[in-house]
Amino acid sequence: MAWVSALADQDAWSVLLILVDAGIYLGALLAVGSVLFRFVFRGGPDRAHQSARRMGALAAAAALVLLLLKWPLQAGFLGGGTLSAATDPMLLMMLLDGAFGIQLLLMAGGLVVLQFGLLRVPLPMPLRVVAATAGCALVLSAFVQVGHTVREPRTLLMGLLMLHLLCVAFWLAALPPLHQVSYGQDRWEAAAILRRFGQLATFAVGVLVVAGVALAWQLLGGLQPLLTTAYGQVLLGKVSAVGLLLLFAAMNKLWLVPAFENAAPAAPLRLRRSIRIEAVIAILIVLITALLTSVGTPGA
Repeated sequence: MAWVSALADQDAWSVLLILVDAGIYLGALLAVGSVLFRFVFRGGPDRAHQSARRMGALAAAAALVLLLLKWPLQAGFLGGGTLSAATDPMLLMMLLDGAFGIQLLLMAGGLVVLQFGLLRVPLPMPLRVVAATAGCALVLSAFVQVGHTVREPRTLLMGLLMLHLLCVAFWLAALPPLHQVSYGQDRWEAAAILRRFGQLATFAVGVLVVAGVALAWQLLGGLQPLLTTAYGQVLLGKVSAVGLLLLFAAMNKLWLVPAFENAAPAAPLRLRRSIRIEAVIAILIVLITALLTSVGTPGA
């Protein structure tokens, strides 16, 4: 199959780049999503807010470190996968002068600015809100500087991707705080935030699916490339993982959260286990997404 050939073509340097990209995506999306979570649930339990704040700050810091690591790795990849190429000043500066440099500066700047909205800094609340919002905007704009969205119709592709990323970021970042609130003693308060997330997730899923399908259609140009190209087949793997994630989300909303609210025996344990499985599937989806960026789309 085409996807097997695509995987076989990845050398050790390419695999390392894919893993670093996955880490950057995960960290950046968690950071953005934590801001969204704290805004949407601003009247929610303090336990959830503190969990989101800590997670967002740590995720942003990790993404920054990986982003700086990617710079020499990308130079090394361009130079044939050697350490000497990774430290070649000419290659490093060449990267900074192109789209990669713009992406790096936007992403790094956004992650730094975003921290002022998450950390306990001596700034008025309005300024912290502005910093968090600006940071999120910079991070999201960094995602559309390179990759498949640089082709035409670029405006449409950029809009679809940013909408898609907003929903993904919110979902990803909600999982750790939701897991945390299930340990709280106030069962009604925890159930309220879990129900609220279920309602928002229903809307987010709709946006996520519509934006994802429209984006895939624009990139592939039809159904046949979905089955016959490496990109399409890897994308099918991602869609399958997303379907599994949605299955667990539906199970949470329809059975586990109501059982938790009604104090059913072992309900908190089952709910936390389901959320952990969701998190593992989400990480797998991020890894597949990083792999997709290394596989050319048909006609690209």
